[in-house]
Amino acid sequence: MTCLRCGSETPAGAQFCPACGFSLSDATPAAPAKSGSQDPLEQAMLEVKRAAKELANATAQFSKRAAATADKAARDPSGTAKRAVERVKKEVDGAVADLSDLLRKL
Repeated sequence: MTCLRCGSETPAGAQFCPACGFSLSDATPAAPAKSGSQDPLEQAMLEVKRAAKELANATAQFSKRAAATADKAARDPSGTAKRAVERVKKEVDGAVADLSDLLRKL
């Protein structure tokens, strides 16, 4: 099974994702797409699920980067880490804007 939050592969029978701790018992696996399906509602739902998975992956990556940057900031009084945090924030803001645009189109 693939974790819906971070996209990591999880062992069979696992109740929590070993990478991010997400409860797999609460996860509802996405229904496989029917080939040739033209149902607009079904297509929209698949797009929403895909976007949610991308957001979960981006969030997990951001959390890791933010933690690493916070560790650097604690050890670097020169302000270099603060500038790195500002760059990461701009990246996240851009990703959130892209996701918002995608969701508006749905």
